[in-house]
Formats: sequence, C-alpha cells, structure tokens
Amino acid sequence: MGSIVEGVEVWGEGVEDTVYVAVGKNTEKTQQLLHWALHNFSGKQICLLHIHQPHSLSSFLGRNLSGVVPKEHGNQSVHKLLDQYILTLVPAGVRVHKLLIEMDDIEKGIAKAIAQHNIRWLVMGAAGDGYNLGKLAKQESEKAIFVREQALLSCNIWFICKGSLICTRVYSKHTSDIETGPALLALDSNTEAKHSENMKSESTPDALKYLGILPGCFFAFLLSILKWHRYFVNSGHLSLSVGTVTGITGDRCLEHETKRIWREALKRWKDEALESWHAKEIRRTKEVEEQLAKAKQEVQKMKNQRDEILDELQMVQDENSALMNQISESQCMETELEEKIISAVDLLISFREKRDRLRIEHAHAVREVKMVRKFGKADTSSYRVEFPAFSFMEINEATHDFDPSWKIGEGRYGSVYKGLLRNMHVAIKMLPSYGRQSLSEFQHQVEVLYRVRHPNLLTLIGSCAESRSLVYEYLNNGSLESHLSRKDKNPLPWQIRISIAIYICSALIFLHSSEPCIIHGNLKPSKVLLDANFVAKISDLGIPSLVQQSLDSADTSTICNNPNECLAYVDPECFVTGKFTPESDVYSFGVILLQLLTGRPLSGLVRDMKCALEKENLKAVLDISAGEWPLYQTEQLAYLALRCCEKTWLNRPDLVSEIWSVLEPFKATCIGTPPYLTSKKLRRVPSHFVCPIVQEVMEDPYIAADGFTYEEEAIRGWLNSGHDTSPMTNLKLDHTDLVPNYALHNAILEWQQQ
Repeated sequence: MGSIVEGVEVWGEGVEDTVYVAVGKNTEKTQQLLHWALHNFSGKQICLLHIHQPHSLSSFLGRNLSGVVPKEHGNQSVHKLLDQYILTLVPAGVRVHKLLIEMDDIEKGIAKAIAQHNIRWLVMGAAGDGYNLGKLAKQESEKAIFVREQALLSCNIWFICKGSLICTRVYSKHTSDIETGPALLALDSNTEAKHSENMKSESTPDALKYLGILPGCFFAFLLSILKWHRYFVNSGHLSLSVGTVTGITGDRCLEHETKRIWREALKRWKDEALESWHAKEIRRTKEVEEQLAKAKQEVQKMKNQRDEILDELQMVQDENSALMNQISESQCMETELEEKIISAVDLLISFREKRDRLRIEHAHAVREVKMVRKFGKADTSSYRVEFPAFSFMEINEATHDFDPSWKIGEGRYGSVYKGLLRNMHVAIKMLPSYGRQSLSEFQHQVEVLYRVRHPNLLTLIGSCAESRSLVYEYLNNGSLESHLSRKDKNPLPWQIRISIAIYICSALIFLHSSEPCIIHGNLKPSKVLLDANFVAKISDLGIPSLVQQSLDSADTSTICNNPNECLAYVDPECFVTGKFTPESDVYSFGVILLQLLTGRPLSGLVRDMKCALEKENLKAVLDISAGEWPLYQTEQLAYLALRCCEKTWLNRPDLVSEIWSVLEPFKATCIGTPPYLTSKKLRRVPSHFVCPIVQEVMEDPYIAADGFTYEEEAIRGWLNSGHDTSPMTNLKLDHTDLVPNYALHNAILEWQQQ
C-alpha cells in the first residue's frame, strides 16, 4: 500500500523521483491521466497538482448570493476531490502527495508551480489535432499550448488525450533551441510581424512536407531571409519598405521580385539542407553497417558456442540415460535380493524354531528313555518315593542351626540360607509358617514343581515337609539385583546383560507354553540368579501357591526395603483384576530389560527412556559401564522394553513371535561370549557334579547310606569289592542300598547342555 502525505504546498525531498499530474474536476479525464502515469512511471512518487480558482467556485454556487462563499468550504470540497483521486492510487503501492495552488488562471498556475517547485516531470491533459498527429488542437488546448511555451525548459511535459500520449516536450539542447525560436522573431514594427507571419504560413508547410525539418530551424531560416530582404530594400534595390510592399496590392513588380528572391533563397537553403542530411545519412549508414558486422560476428560466435553446448548437453543426456538404466536395473536387483533375504530369514527363523522344539523334545525323550531303561515300568507312587526328601535335622545341620551369618536373603515368602547338605552346596528356602496346606498337599505341590525342568529355571533338589523348606542348587554369583545395584564391583558387560534377557525370555516361553500354563507372577531382578558362568536362572517358581498368600493381604514391608520399587514390577492390571496372566510376566520382563540397558533405579525409568528415544539421544540413558553398546540393536531392545511396559495388556508384544524374534539374533554374539568377558575365572565343573571316587562328572549319580552321592558304577564297585564303610568318612555304613539322585542327574544334564 502506498503512503499519503496530505497538506497544501507541503513538500520535501525527492523532486527528481516525483511525477506531477495536473488534475481537474473532470473525474473521467483525471482517471485517464492517473492511469497513464501509473503505467509509464512505475516506481516513482506521484504528486497531484490542482489549480484552484476561488472565483469560479462562487460563480458555480450562484452569482446572486448576497454573501461571499466561505473559503473553508471551497478548500474542503477540493481536498475531498483530491482524496478520492488519492484513494484510487493507494492500492497500486505508490507514495502519493497533493499540491494545491489558488490562482484564477489555470495555465499560469501550472507555470508558476513548475517554477516555484522546480518540477521536472509533468503530465497534463490536452486535445489532439485530428488532422496532424502529434499536434495540439489550438482552440481546445490553449492551456496546454501556453504551458508548453511558457513553462521552464527544465520541465519535461507529456500531453495526454483520452489516455493516450499525443505530444511531449522533452528538455535537451535541441529542445532549448526549438523553444526559444519564436522569441527571436520579435520585429520592430507590426508590418514586419505581419510579413513574417504571411511568409511563414505560405512557405512552412511546403518546406516541412518536402524536408520534414523542425519548425525551430525553419524560423531561424526565415529570420535570415527577412534580414537579407531588409538589407536589399534599404540598399536601394527596392524603393519600398516591407510595410509598403505588403500594403500595396497594385505594384506587381515589387511583389514578383520579392517572390523570386524568396524562391531562390529557399532553393539554395533546400540544397544545403539536403547535402547536409545526405552526408549525415551516409555516416549513419556506415556506423550502422559496422555495428551490424560486429553484431553478425557476435551472433556467429554465439551460434558456435550454442552448438558446442548442445553437443555437450547431448553427451550428458546420453550418459544420464545410461546411468538411469543402470540405476533401474540395480533397483530391480536390490528388490529381488531383499525379497530373497526376507524369505531366507523367515525360513531360517522357522528352522530355528523347529530346531529348538526338537532339542527340547529330544532332551525329554532321552530322559524318559533312560528312566524306562533303568527302572522299567515304575508306577507313580514309587516315583514319589524316589523324590529326595530331607529331614529337619539335616536341614538344621546344613544351616548350622539357622545361623544368621549363613542367611543370604529374606523376602515376603520366607528366608533363604546357604547350606552344605550331603556334601553339596545348596540354597535352603524356609517358607513362612502361615501356609494352610497339609503335609501331603505340600509334598504333592513340591513334586509337581520338581518335574518342571528348564536350563534357565533354578533346579529344585528336594524338600523338607517338617520345616516347610525347599532345597535348591546354590549359584555363587548371586542375584541380578546385586549386580545392577553395584554391590558387585565388577559391572556386567552389555553382552552378558543381553544374554540374561535371552535366558529369562527362554524360561518364560517354556513356562507359558506348558500345559497347563505356568505363570511366575513375581518376576524381578532379585528372583534372577546367576551361576559361575553368568547363566541366568529364575527362582521362586510356584512359591505363591505353596504359601497361599494373596498380594493384597501380605505385609509389603517384608517384601523389600522399598515397597514402591517392588510393586513397580507388578502388572498394573493385576491391581484391578487381582489375577496374574502371561502378559503380567511380559510386563515384569520389560521393566527388567530397561534396567539391564540403563542400570538406573525404577523411578522415572520409562519416562526417561521415552524422552531419550524421541530426542534420538539413546546414549544419554545407557549404562556406560557396560561397554560400547551396539546402538542399532540396543535401540530395538529399548523400543521392545517400552512396548512390554504398556499399561494395557493388549498393547504388549507376544513372547514368541515378537520378543524372541528380536532377542534370538543376539544369541550368536552374546551367549557365545568368551570366558574373559563373562568371568575372571575359567569355566569350572561344580564340585557336587564330580564323583568323590573317580573325580569325574557323574552320569548316573546314586546316594549311598552315608549321604554322599557317587557314580553308580564306582560305588557298586566299592561295595562289591567287600567294603562296608563310606569312601568319604571311612565309617561303617548302615546298609548297602543305593537310591538314584534324580535331581542331581537332571542338573548335570542341564549343565552339560549349556
């Protein structure tokens, strides 16, 4: 939008960049002038010049008025009219001024404004001559003619008629000569003036038609003729003055002589003008020919350059088309290879699933074959009898009368002691006394748990119904919680952490795929134990069913030191429904996986991980003590953990199809970790797997009367050789009967499969 500066004769800088437009009260003509000025002077300021006639307003309103029209009323109407014109220019984006001058004569007011305000550019209206193009009509354009002749020569004027340019007056040296020509014709008497006018009216059209020269030059020529003629008359060749010649119509001789002299002078002047014009035209033609030759050379040069560029462009286009063909072929090959890789990966996954399933079935089949081969058709009752059962006295001796220094843990479901039972390092869990089962029910449930075997489940060796205790294998690397809380000075490398997640996932898949489905319901880092080779095993399976204590009725103060952190592992939907589902274990697994990645406490853990993934700054939350994490694979695990921690169970991933498919590729790099990454010690055989007689890993462990376990072939050879004493204590045996140690046998098989 343009800006408007209002006021009468308020003017500032920018005269060179301002175009003045003389406007009147005729709105249509004024609009045509403004439109032409906007079209031809874009980028310049515009000033509306209006000459206000005070007396014309009084005559317009009425000559019979007794009083004089107030001056303020006239100015208001003029300003209102100028404001209307300005509003039409504002949308064009130009800066508009207005200049109002009061004077009775409009043409004199315009000339005065040009002189006072040093106007260099003026656009005004005029009437064109219908017969001569580029000429002003004398009667209709008196104001325009007056301004053209009387205005300062420094002002360039454009005369517009009906929106079209009909005439211009442009300031230059030639223009200055043209404008000053008429002023030089001021003669001493009226007779000379009349004579000059008659001569000009007779001769000027013919000369202009013949030569097309400018009027100013012709006036100079007339001036020279008149001066010569005056000299001719005064010298006596003509006895009459110019006034007498023009006044006397009867003297034919003088008139004939004057015309003859006029014709000769005009002919001589025409010849000189033609010669001068011809010379100029020859020079101009030579210049044009030279310029044309140069232009032809440049055009030819540009054509050569264009041909070279076109050749190069054609070569580039050919190369581009060849490259595009190669790219399309590469893309097709890439798509085919991707499809082949995807199909190969799917086939590999299916083969691995079949392999794992067959391995599990093979292990079960091997165990069943060995049992059938050794014991034949043993009934269920005999199998129950063979389940290792320990007396309260043995439990008491193994824990040194439940010495507090031998206590290695305490929680909601009882205390855990380290013990030496029948020369085996074991972990004895003392269940709380508020259980409601009878001894037979307790023994039956323990036997059911005894049959649940998996390499990543803590092995149940036996039980003591009297003390309501369970005997497990002892793992000397403690719990995952102690390693994450930095109680162990050696932090776990990232390979071991991911392998722990793989072990937990494998155990959960086994439990959930059993018939009926087995739910742990209390999975957290303190329930994940690590053996000497950092193989993770889940403990406390089925303990809640033995204790028969619901989550709501238990005293949360006995669970852990921080009840809020312990409850963070519990599925939020369990607090609403009161039931555990397989998805509850998935939720707990997701929280543990986040802790494995970050090593951070539970407070705000899910929120911090989400923020880190959104900002693409996963390194900020990863545990740097675990070493250099592989960022791409770690990011997959982070997204997987967050999905497991969804509050709605429907949004959590499936263990087999989604979680295991992400974790399984890590098995080759993490589970096959070199020993120096997993432990400072070399992998060694657990001492209770070794036969005391032959010092080799037992294949068929049997328990003798002294309570020690031996290889069947070795102990029978000892007894058949006539010995009735213990190979370990050298004390006499009460009897020579041997009992198979199934728990130890299964533990050895699982250890050998790792």
